[in-house]
Amino acid sequence: MTPESTGRAPRRGHRLLRGLRAQLLLWTILPLAVVLIVLSLAGVTRHRQAMTRLVEDRDRGVTVAEANRLGREVAQQVAVLARLAATLPTTELPATLADQPFDVAGSFSDGLAWLDDQGALVVAAPAATAWAQSDTARLLATRAAAVGQTQYETDLLGDDATRLMIAVPASGGKVLVGALPVEALSLAESNLLLEGEMQGAMFVLDQTGRRVHHHDPAGLALDPAVLDSLPAASTGSTYLRDRQGRELLVSYAHVEPPGWTLATVEDVHTITAMGMSAVEVLPLLLLFVAVVALLAVSFGVLSVVRPLQELDRRAGRVAWGDFDAIEQPVGGVQEIDDLRITLAQMAERIRSYQSGMRDYLSAITQGQEEERTRLAHELHDVSIQGLIALKQRGQMALKALGSDPARATARLQELNGLIDEEIAGLRRLIGDLRPIYLEDLGFVPALEMLPRQMQERYGLALHLAVRGDPVRLAPDIELAAYRIVQQALANVAAHAQARNAWLDVTFSPEHLTLVVRDDGVGFTPPEQPADLVHQGHFGLMGMRERALLYGGQLTITSAYGQGAIITARLPLLH
Repeated sequence: MTPESTGRAPRRGHRLLRGLRAQLLLWTILPLAVVLIVLSLAGVTRHRQAMTRLVEDRDRGVTVAEANRLGREVAQQVAVLARLAATLPTTELPATLADQPFDVAGSFSDGLAWLDDQGALVVAAPAATAWAQSDTARLLATRAAAVGQTQYETDLLGDDATRLMIAVPASGGKVLVGALPVEALSLAESNLLLEGEMQGAMFVLDQTGRRVHHHDPAGLALDPAVLDSLPAASTGSTYLRDRQGRELLVSYAHVEPPGWTLATVEDVHTITAMGMSAVEVLPLLLLFVAVVALLAVSFGVLSVVRPLQELDRRAGRVAWGDFDAIEQPVGGVQEIDDLRITLAQMAERIRSYQSGMRDYLSAITQGQEEERTRLAHELHDVSIQGLIALKQRGQMALKALGSDPARATARLQELNGLIDEEIAGLRRLIGDLRPIYLEDLGFVPALEMLPRQMQERYGLALHLAVRGDPVRLAPDIELAAYRIVQQALANVAAHAQARNAWLDVTFSPEHLTLVVRDDGVGFTPPEQPADLVHQGHFGLMGMRERALLYGGQLTITSAYGQGAIITARLPLLH
């Protein structure tokens, strides 16, 4: 090897390092690729953490929802058993469940039993109910009689069979105990929800930690002893490890009644598996991305980043009430300008809605003052004047009592008639302020009073139809629904020029649907809800706000000459 040859190699290598390609690779592409890889790995890590938190929130929400649903279902069974205990004699039971005064055959399919406060069996239905003489039934009946409250016990019959026993204290020192399979509590629906929402297992544990029910579609084969550390009567999420070393996400919720714990278990590895597969191929993808990034950066900065920054700055001004800030273009690609136009339209709708709400609040305030003025006039011109007249009649009757008893009797009879008129007037006034039938009798009976009231006040024939199974609702929902119907009928009487109106009330397990329609002149509904106020439809706006307040919706269908249909749909909160 010659000196020349030994000297050329360093010089040739030095020239290669100083070349454009090497410099571009060393100072531009390679650092950018390294930064992108580091940032991507950090982003994937943060994504995994965020995904884990998201799944944790989802699992906890699903667990709480299912625990609440299961608790409500058990409470319904307790209500059926309590009603049965209050109506049946304490010395005998019907021979079969089909003979019960309530429909309990589908609920307590394992039978019923009367026991005394010492746990001794009095009678069972059907008579062959063997569990009624078990130690579990005796202890349960004794405990219920001692505390005077409903008690629960789980009877494990095997790996796949569990019975729930409910004891309700009754009169005469007796206790009514009903038994039903745990699988009768619609746990199959929870299993289907579990399979649709997550890839894991579900466990239901009783107060002592014994497994009441389990469902394992993901095949975790989890030892129930892993769940022994879960706190009782609590709700939350935690991370545990099983004997195989798997990290498990456990979400749990208390089921009250009967004091069980519902837990969902998911393998953390399955949550992050997709993110890990992306990490394995990410470096190869980033080598290509780094080259393309150099060409895209300059275009992106000029056509995307800066216009978006300007759009963000203007959107911040809109948030402070400067709705005109978004009107002028910000440049950049067409999609950014389309986004600006969309934001401008949203800003215009917000401005219109704010204007409508101001008008609506002003109209509400004015309506309140007018209502107070009307009530003041009503009390002064009718009630007070009527009381003055009553006083005068009473004085006249008092004067005639000694000299002319017949005339005094006539005055007193006239006085009774005036008192009845005043009572009717005050009741009508109180009914306008607060529907007494709604509080005393319920929603449907209050609606049944409306046809006579509408006929007497406005000469409007109202036809009422109630469908489904009417139930008592929460007081605030009943009042909101009644006010919606009341306002709808008031609009018909005031504006529709109708002779007939129809009120259809439909009860379903999830919703209460109210439909008010008439054969009046009709009108053209506005396209946007905010236009209700601008067109003076304050009543319709108030009805819509009431429906939205309880998570419902209001729809308006009408045309000139075709009457109007107002449909309100309110969710029933159980």
